[in-house]
Amino acid sequence: MLATFCPAGAGLLEEQKMKNYLALICGLVLVAGCASDPPPDVTTYVDQGTGLRTDLMGENLLESKGPTRELVWLNASRVYRNFTDAQYYLEAQYMARDEAGFLEIPAGETLTITIDGQPLKFGGTGSSNMRKPYKKELVREVAIYPATRIQLQKIALAKDVKVSIRGNNGLIEREFSKENQERFRQFVTRFAL
Repeated sequence: MLATFCPAGAGLLEEQKMKNYLALICGLVLVAGCASDPPPDVTTYVDQGTGLRTDLMGENLLESKGPTRELVWLNASRVYRNFTDAQYYLEAQYMARDEAGFLEIPAGETLTITIDGQPLKFGGTGSSNMRKPYKKELVREVAIYPATRIQLQKIALAKDVKVSIRGNNGLIEREFSKENQERFRQFVTRFAL
């Protein structure tokens, strides 16, 4: 028969070491979680009457390579129609100085997103109801395009994304930066899988 000898208090010492290790591991997990990329700016609205929610990824500014006269955002949203069925949308937002004027996005297929060389065309109702002056010397308009979850997933998985928005007063072309791609990927991962 094998007998072990434990001096008095040795069990308490081992228990304290285990607590210290556990606290260290919990601290490391917390720090590792905080070190990951922050999620995209997503605002969630809940309709107080129906309880249905909308998740909107906003402020996805598409940078221009050269001097620019306008700012363009391509945002995404998920809008619940009932508690199990959601509709997805892309939102093209345009802003420019008064002298540049509105882009005047008409109804129809005016948004083209080229994903790794393959164009995806999106049609919407245009921006006629969502054009207005903004602050003192700016104009702003928004056009919304229905999209499918599969289309959003394709955009999120692409290596190269180019965006074209056609208006009555011109054509705006932009490319996704790494930041745009990561924001879009995070939105799709959280809201469109």
